[in-house]
Amino acid sequence: MNPAAETLEELGVREVVIGDACDPKIVREAVRGIEAVVYQPAMLLYSETEMADLCIDESIAAGVSQFIMLSVAHPNLSTILQHTMKLKAEEHLKLQGFKHNLNFTILQPLHYMHNILVKQMLETGVYPNFKPLHKKLGYVADSDVAEVVGIILSEIERHRYATYELCGSSHLSIVEIAELFTKITGRNLTISYTERENLFRDFPNFAGIGSDSYSKAAFMSIRDTYNEYGFDANCNVLEWLLGRRSTTVEEYIKNECQGG
Repeated sequence: MNPAAETLEELGVREVVIGDACDPKIVREAVRGIEAVVYQPAMLLYSETEMADLCIDESIAAGVSQFIMLSVAHPNLSTILQHTMKLKAEEHLKLQGFKHNLNFTILQPLHYMHNILVKQMLETGVYPNFKPLHKKLGYVADSDVAEVVGIILSEIERHRYATYELCGSSHLSIVEIAELFTKITGRNLTISYTERENLFRDFPNFAGIGSDSYSKAAFMSIRDTYNEYGFDANCNVLEWLLGRRSTTVEEYIKNECQGG
């Protein structure tokens, strides 16, 4: 069995469908008999918009009553190729949702904290990075986003046609994260910064990079935008949805160090 499928079954998922997300038959099978869809696509794929559109259309045809799309913060930033893909997918969901009375909610998370590889940093003492060292970036905890998804699934009508930007309260540079790591663990950390020309050499497996020219260009557009401008958002919406303060990067690092 596929390792990912095994993991999902261990978490209590009753049925797993594995296949090409651009194959109508596979998607049709996946949404058959489903009341709500939480759609989170793979990233940096040229077919990303096609996959989203297909999932939306098949969900409507199957009579799905609720559709939650995981998009990205600031999808209108045309300097990042995958954001353009997600913006098109959002548009399709809105138009088809309005047309067919599909209850949908769009979530736009910022950087997930799981990209701060705490366990790897503990093992190696190195913090590899292609992001700017001194520009502040916003972060959101995966657990906070998952909690928001659960809230929306349980309060269907309250979040109908809503679009929510999700960012935590931590706005830190890579240098500040390294300093925070040292403060928490007592261990010094070396920041390894990758220059533009070495991006694919140092991050060959980032989201399956290397399979086609689009994925490489998309990855490079992320790197270039972050380094030129930084990337951040506001925490108010996330904390309103949670009804509490958001998880901080400090809390995330402590939890990872404790084996969480």
